[in-house]
Amino acid sequence: MSPKVSMQQIADRLGMSKFTVSQALSGKSGVSEDNRLRIQETAKAMGYTLQQKHTQPMSTNLPAASHLSDGDPLVKTGISPYILIWIQSSYLEDNPFWGKVLAGIATASKELGYEHLIVPIAPHHQPQLQMPSYLDPSHCIGQLLAGTFPAQSVISLKQSGLPLVLIDHHESLIEVDCVLNNNLDAGKMACQRLLSAGAKRVIFIGDDQFAVSFKERWWGCRMALEDMAGPSEHYHLKKWQIAYGEPHMLHQLERKVAALTPETMPDGFVCANDHLALALLPILKRNGIDVPAQIKVIGLDNIEAAAYATPALSTIELGKEFLGIRAVETLLYRLQHPGRQVEKVVLSARFIARDSG
Repeated sequence: MSPKVSMQQIADRLGMSKFTVSQALSGKSGVSEDNRLRIQETAKAMGYTLQQKHTQPMSTNLPAASHLSDGDPLVKTGISPYILIWIQSSYLEDNPFWGKVLAGIATASKELGYEHLIVPIAPHHQPQLQMPSYLDPSHCIGQLLAGTFPAQSVISLKQSGLPLVLIDHHESLIEVDCVLNNNLDAGKMACQRLLSAGAKRVIFIGDDQFAVSFKERWWGCRMALEDMAGPSEHYHLKKWQIAYGEPHMLHQLERKVAALTPETMPDGFVCANDHLALALLPILKRNGIDVPAQIKVIGLDNIEAAAYATPALSTIELGKEFLGIRAVETLLYRLQHPGRQVEKVVLSARFIARDSG
């Protein structure tokens, strides 16, 4: 059973006060309609039970399982139709981002009356993916492919004939629906935050080999500098390549921070995700570098731990639960409209101001 979600956790996720969240969820005045809807949707996605009498269902134009008749080819009496989720097994290892995405998939599937089955894929798997023999494909309404996979994996799933949606991944040469975070805009937003605070020297910390999203966030930082008014030589952007997720990741960060000199000391760091930023903060402190007085640090993803760091981590809110919810909605839209042009659904980013920058 999932741990109970508190109003404080919702407030921390949104960068709002607990009072504002309480007012919105209890239907009281003093909260803008935009914020009220945002709070209600975030609370639902996180698993908080809304008590409002007039809370609207998540989707009203999508086919719920209860609307499928016994004669439908997707349904056989006594067996529920299901959504199949393919995901790298490494994403399931205490990953706060993908854990929330899967929670969003579960929320949307349950609300619409579908089961959801997860198939973890081991590292170095064969590119072609085939439905496990223990599953009955006649009850599968469609498939979700979570994260970065080889193009051949996407092709093999598409050839199954079942609707397919990619999550946080895009294959430009394959006609397939996808739901993405706006990683480019998120990286740009993070860097712009530092530049607007007077930063002239910025270091981006990431790993190009880990995920396309890390590359896109780096490109966004570069775009932020290109958009700055004034001579470009006044601004300096550097990248630290860190072996993200590897055992020596922390050692690499330690060495790079220790090697900083007054001439190479940046005004701010943009980290490719919050995990890197949360690893960086104590290293900076051990080296006598004050955050945010000397250096500002911005993360990306807005995982729950970001709000409880010391100092609390400023970050970019990107879709997690909503990424999963929109993927299910997109899958069912494709089920209803198989002949329509494929869609790329891009979720917007939002800055969460805290103490680190």
